[in-house]
Amino acid sequence: MRAQITCLAVEDHPTVRHGLKLLLDGHEEFDLVEIVSSGEDALDAVKRYSPEVVIIDVRLPGLDGVSTVRRIVEQSPDTKMVMFSAYGDKRLVSDAIAAGARGYVMKGSPPDDLIRAIHAVQAGQAFVDPSLSAMLLLRDDESEILTEREREILQLLAEGLHTDQVAERIDLSSETVKADTKRAITKLEAEGRVHAVAIALRHSFIE
Repeated sequence: MRAQITCLAVEDHPTVRHGLKLLLDGHEEFDLVEIVSSGEDALDAVKRYSPEVVIIDVRLPGLDGVSTVRRIVEQSPDTKMVMFSAYGDKRLVSDAIAAGARGYVMKGSPPDDLIRAIHAVQAGQAFVDPSLSAMLLLRDDESEILTEREREILQLLAEGLHTDQVAERIDLSSETVKADTKRAITKLEAEGRVHAVAIALRHSFIE
């Protein structure tokens, strides 16, 4: 019988913790040694167990996920890491990979994607959630992504203006503003207006 892959999970949300335990315990090829809830606890657990793969959330209390990954790489270079996150903007994915993560999986993805990611990174390969592929191909030059008017609309939305107020401010119809906002959401692969504004802020497309 093939040796099990030892895994450590780092997640502070009780429901997600429970789901991870059910998922990994349900696959005999994995040995889930522990689930901890903070980056600091993760560093201690890595020392105790020397897991092959760490599944880690990006948003954690105290030491954040990306910083924890960086520390684990320094502490245990042979340990492979999979980020398991509800956030998928390009900057965050890039930061995680730069810190040393070899996998990045969205929490809303099918469970099999996480299983595939664990196998991939344990084998020395990389795995990025398929839903993120198009976003990662976007160029950093903002002129290649958003038009000047789309950036202007997102900027005003970020300042708290409603669609009608934005339309009045830039002398356009509300329908045009809605259409431009929808295009910006599509280009940024955002889930909605608020998410699009958040992505634009993170990439410094707006201030």
